[in-house]
Amino acid sequence: MSGRSGGTHAGPRAVVAAAALAVLLAGTAVATATPAPEPPAPTGERVVLDSGRSYVLHVPAQVRDDPEVVTGRPVMVVLHGLRTGPADAAASTGFDALADRDGVLVAYPSGIKRSFNAGLCCGEAVVQEVDDVAFLEDVVADLRARGAGRVAVVGFSNGGMMAYRFACARPELVDSVGVLSGTLEVPRCEGPIRALHLHGTRDTAVPFEGTPWSQRLSAYLRPVPTIAEAAPGSSIVVRPLEGFPHRWTVPGDAVDATAGFWAFARMSERT
Repeated sequence: MSGRSGGTHAGPRAVVAAAALAVLLAGTAVATATPAPEPPAPTGERVVLDSGRSYVLHVPAQVRDDPEVVTGRPVMVVLHGLRTGPADAAASTGFDALADRDGVLVAYPSGIKRSFNAGLCCGEAVVQEVDDVAFLEDVVADLRARGAGRVAVVGFSNGGMMAYRFACARPELVDSVGVLSGTLEVPRCEGPIRALHLHGTRDTAVPFEGTPWSQRLSAYLRPVPTIAEAAPGSSIVVRPLEGFPHRWTVPGDAVDATAGFWAFARMSERT
């Protein structure tokens, strides 16, 4: 589940965010690209909640200078994949650079034993029956106490599954959902939710067409095309990425998931 460097400035991504969203919503093929070298671990503030659980908070310099900047502004919660963590999610997605540009907060919750309980999947969080919905409620409450407004939840793989579960369970707390290479691992989404789902057709870890049993994940994986059927009243846009494997997008791919999710969540807007 390797990714690409987040960088320290928005660069071309800032210019193409709106265009990237238009391409994603229109559907497109994706060329397989060689992942970039592993970037250095990003920095952030580790926030420990009353429950003892924690998340890493990226605070742009302009917000450190004037905390009131984030009042009423949107915030993004980014959920890591299985067997990875907050630093991996920050480094692979590059959301911190967009947050620095727009002056908004980005939070990276930490799963138990590097996993989230998204329902049927995944890892030790399922074995221990961890209540990750309650954990993310606490994360959102802490962010709201810091002045944040709308909440966007984005996740990769197991993190994408958890993004669905949280939004479906607490739709009043989530404005938008972004999922790359995940699926819905609860029987029904009470919603309603608004989601953009990107998924590679060559994904063998979480197959686009699902599987009755994943030996790798020890779980049933719902076919992605059937997610909307389990979420009546929701707006879920699913875009297959032709020829794309199980990873975050990197420079050179035909689609930039980072820019696309950022635009879908309207993170650059003031409220």
